[in-house]
Amino acid sequence: MATTVTDLPELLKGFPPGAWVAISESQNRALAFGIDAQTVHDEAQQLGEDQPLMVRVPDQMMAMFL
Repeated sequence: MATTVTDLPELLKGFPPGAWVAISESQNRALAFGIDAQTVHDEAQQLGEDQPLMVRVPDQMMAMFL
């Protein structure tokens, strides 16, 4: 299994702190965002992403390892 490295601060740029963001399984694009994680998850699934990666935008960007 190959390891995927994603620049999350770059991917999350422009989203408000505290928002939930659904990221594609390939981790190359944000699909939906909002305040309610379940709603964001449902929106991503409606776009065809069965298992989106759910990330909450931090108040301050820093290195993150998932």
